[in-house]
Amino acid sequence: MEGFDAVADRLYTLSPAGFTAARTAAAAEARRAGDRALATRIAALRRPTRSAWAVNLLVHTRPEETRALLDLGGSLRRAQAELAGPALRELSAERRRLVAALTAQVRDGAAEAGEPLGEAPLREVEQSLRAALASEAAAAAFAAGRLTGPLEEGGTLPTGELPAGWGAPTAEPAAKPPTESRPKAERPKAGRPKTTGPGPGRRKAPEPDRAAEQEARRRRAEAERALATAEQEERAAGREQARLDRAADRLAAAGRRAADRTEQARAALRTAEAELSAAEADSQEAGRALAEARREASDAADRSADARTRAERARTRLAELADG
Repeated sequence: MEGFDAVADRLYTLSPAGFTAARTAAAAEARRAGDRALATRIAALRRPTRSAWAVNLLVHTRPEETRALLDLGGSLRRAQAELAGPALRELSAERRRLVAALTAQVRDGAAEAGEPLGEAPLREVEQSLRAALASEAAAAAFAAGRLTGPLEEGGTLPTGELPAGWGAPTAEPAAKPPTESRPKAERPKAGRPKTTGPGPGRRKAPEPDRAAEQEARRRRAEAERALATAEQEERAAGREQARLDRAADRLAAAGRRAADRTEQARAALRTAEAELSAAEADSQEAGRALAEARREASDAADRSADARTRAERARTRLAELADG
């Protein structure tokens, strides 16, 4: 009997259409084996959406691509925490390229599995990939390969039970800006000013390092502006993609309706042609039957005339014999 992790991993790589039946069979097998606790855990697994199944399939069949996404997400989060503006811009561009490439791989993998994805599920796939890049908790749920729905940045994690050793996903702690260590200004004691070193005289308390603080703030503002610009570009691209998707959906629907009408017209034409051919065949058959009936009637008339002639001759002969 398989353990829970093996069963869950197998179920979450099955297409959603076959998930429920396979889950029921696995739970029943566990009950037959006498493991009621395992059967209960298996029966509680939720059926994934089509987009979640496709992402799970990527995780289980493409480990190198999965690791590349997780590594890039870690780099993005570190760059944001360290206020590294130029690095953040470069990594954001890499994020867009990787999300597009992995979305294409997910689409191809689903098609090869006999479950092609439409535009709406593919948008959910992109959403889950971006969430896994943005959040450590979402990355853990993504890597577990047991999603039941699309991931949301900063939201709940729709997953099946995580594998042993993963633990419950926790919210990613907020990044703290780095602080420069600087000497604190010494506060003079009341009364006589503090002196250091030999000889008389006073020593001024050191001023705080304002330049380091200003530089940290500048770097943070620069990183925030870079992130805001990248996110704005991403949202604009998403809106444009959604508009194009809607237009493509409308055109596809119009094409399907036109194709349906054309097929219906062709079917009606084929039916009419078949009925015309049948009527012509029936007419030809009726003509042949009529001609045959006429021939038979003519032959019958001839035979009747011959019979009358022979009968008349017989009567005449009989009369002659009676007179003689």
